[in-house]
Amino acid sequence: MNVIDLDRPAVVPPARSRKLHLLVASALVIGAVLGASATYGWSAGRLAADRERQVSVFVFAEASPFVDGSPADSVVLNGRVATVTLTRRVTLVNAGPVPINIRDLSASRPGVSVRGVDKQRWVAAGATVQADADVSVDCVHGLPLGRLPITLSVQTFDEHDRETRLREGFDGTPWSEQAEVACTANGP
Repeated sequence: MNVIDLDRPAVVPPARSRKLHLLVASALVIGAVLGASATYGWSAGRLAADRERQVSVFVFAEASPFVDGSPADSVVLNGRVATVTLTRRVTLVNAGPVPINIRDLSASRPGVSVRGVDKQRWVAAGATVQADADVSVDCVHGLPLGRLPITLSVQTFDEHDRETRLREGFDGTPWSEQAEVACTANGP
């Protein structure tokens, strides 16, 4: 018959206790390594997906005179030119990491509006394209052109559509002199 003394703690053989502690410690280390690997993979995947959706575009006004030789269209009131519409070129630079489709551009402030020709323009990463834009200017309130807030309608390769506004706006100064000349022209 075995007698159990309840006042004494149970005696566990030391070799068995060490094996159990070693097994528990190993499981914890393996779990930590697997958890860190999964977290890193998830984080890296999210960063890559965010980078692929990132859009960075620069827009520049070209100072070239008339597109296709067309002068400005104008509206004359009381013998004076009230508004002019010039068709000018813009250069679009895709500074982002993935190809994008620039569908449209628009800019406006009191007295001035810029409207891009609505069409598909796939632009590779690091590439540039040129596009036509109609620039409408109220001859009394719209000059000089200066900086304009611009909005781009853009589609990424994964077919996500978005509208983006340029942080510092768009510099329409290269078109200002041409608009001023058209505004000071005599009516028909």
